[in-house]
Amino acid sequence: MTVLQYSKKVNNLFKVACFVLVAAAIIGCAEKQTYDEIVAEEMASGIKKDSLFHGLYFNMSLRDFYQHCFEMNQKGIFFQNDFNVEIITHYEEDFSAPVDFVFFPEERGPTIQKVIGYMKYSRWAPFSEKYSSGRLLEEVKAELEEWYPGRSFIKIAHPEGHWPYAYVKVDGNRKIMLYRSFEDQKVEMIFENLDTVE
Repeated sequence: MTVLQYSKKVNNLFKVACFVLVAAAIIGCAEKQTYDEIVAEEMASGIKKDSLFHGLYFNMSLRDFYQHCFEMNQKGIFFQNDFNVEIITHYEEDFSAPVDFVFFPEERGPTIQKVIGYMKYSRWAPFSEKYSSGRLLEEVKAELEEWYPGRSFIKIAHPEGHWPYAYVKVDGNRKIMLYRSFEDQKVEMIFENLDTVE
């Protein structure tokens, strides 16, 4: 093989490789769905995903919620905060450092349709990168993808605009949103039943 033939062969291989990369990029972009497209597809599927965490679920009556929380408190799993308006549970081993999960359902009716809460490192301190919400956000995202199989989280605009992005995951009627708090202390979490969203 002459130098000229070798050069042409290398040039042809380079062109093929470039074509494959460009085609893969175009296909990859075409396959990415927007948040609205995902919601439309999941809602059209008719799949119901009502389970939340620790035995809580969408459409649970508030009376059953309070009874369940009392029982979980007796087992040493749920605790109330100082003002008795939020539930706290602790994770000692699921994350790189102990994490507190604080939550409470939004009381818009007789049943649970939306739960608002947050997670934060128990040892959080200002200016500590080791316990920043940015780091915890990635850990919570990975952990919740294990807890709730199905679609992966996708990036969307941060709902308050304080940080570049938030994460959202929609499986059937269940939406989970995660985002960093303004002061970088917490990962805000919203669990919402899209069946009740107009």
